[in-house]
Amino acid sequence: MVGVTQKFVGIDALCKYYQELGIKATLLPEKSTEAVEKGHVKQDMGYIKVAGRNFDLVTIRMKGTTSGSYSMGTYRGVEIASSKKIPFEYHHIVRVSSVDEKGTKAQLTKKTKGLVDKQITSVSWEGGKLADRLNSDSELTASILRFMEPQDSMKIEPDKKNKIVRIVFSRPSEVKHGLVYGFKFDRRLLPREAVTAIDKIARQIDKS
Repeated sequence: MVGVTQKFVGIDALCKYYQELGIKATLLPEKSTEAVEKGHVKQDMGYIKVAGRNFDLVTIRMKGTTSGSYSMGTYRGVEIASSKKIPFEYHHIVRVSSVDEKGTKAQLTKKTKGLVDKQITSVSWEGGKLADRLNSDSELTASILRFMEPQDSMKIEPDKKNKIVRIVFSRPSEVKHGLVYGFKFDRRLLPREAVTAIDKIARQIDKS
């Protein structure tokens, strides 16, 4: 059974989007030595190399998957896609010389109001030293409130093995019913202000 593979993910379209934002971004070759994951089982769907920003690489994952594919099932031997929203994760990777896992790991929490049309009233970071620094930045908090939607999530995940820290923003994307349309990047899934906020977060990560 074949899933929605990298060719549907639109990482090349994401790269072009970053270029439109004035970011120096290029796609890494599939077997680049700069890639983070190098084994046969990969969750990252390729990499975008970024220059002049506080993060170094960008990739996409499907939340809850263990490989770079997401199967919607088959009908009479033909793969289909149901009307379903899949949380896509945008990983902004910061290279560091050492990783303080306890101090760096953080999760954005949201307070909402309303039962049907939920609205976010406040956000805050939970975690160690990095979470404290981010909570003290009122401009960053205000920025996140402007683009954050109730179904979105943000977290910071240190990876000691690879000496990186991932800033992860997730927003569901609808995969249409019928023959597989796959996922096509839409700039509404990662608004400009989210990229700016992520860059500010990356600046706060201790790279020493």
